[in-house]
Amino acid sequence: MKRLTTALAAATVAMAGGLGVAQAATVDIIDAPTGFFVPTDGQKNNSPYYRWHDEDWGWTHNAIAAGFTTAKLLISAFDVDLGSGEVDNIYAFDNGVKTLLGSLDGNNNVWAFTEFNLGANFFDDIQAGLQVFIDIDSTHSSRTWAVTLAKSVITTDGGTPPNPDPDPVPLPAAGWLMLAGLGGIAGLRRRRKSA
Repeated sequence: MKRLTTALAAATVAMAGGLGVAQAATVDIIDAPTGFFVPTDGQKNNSPYYRWHDEDWGWTHNAIAAGFTTAKLLISAFDVDLGSGEVDNIYAFDNGVKTLLGSLDGNNNVWAFTEFNLGANFFDDIQAGLQVFIDIDSTHSSRTWAVTLAKSVITTDGGTPPNPDPDPVPLPAAGWLMLAGLGGIAGLRRRRKSA
């Protein structure tokens, strides 16, 4: 699901013409059900989310308004075996040209973000909706590698990214579980007082 969040608490101050202008940090998250981002941790080893060298794909971020001074792209991936030879390259389109940002970093059977700094040359692309592409197992080594993605995140001006894991329980359901638990505790306290 495409989400655009403005983190008001993480506002930065840009100096323009001697006047302090507050620019709120922005966090744009692309996750399930967009493309092949995995919806839950329990599906991380399942098709179509656990993808191989011939299953490369791409996605587009939401447009972010001009005014930011720094930007980062973070890709949350599971089972990146970088130390064993897996190379999963991440590209972003810079004025229509597919540009290599680098490869995913991570470890076997864990979720982790790989962070890419996006230079000013990408700012106009971010403002239009940055296009991102993954080339899975780009070396097509004799040992084939697969990877699962949970989310793609753009942060501007120090925005705080979410947890790299896919959301295991939707927030409304988690809230109801918490309320049920608090109700149960209150019921136990009442029961003890009457005993």
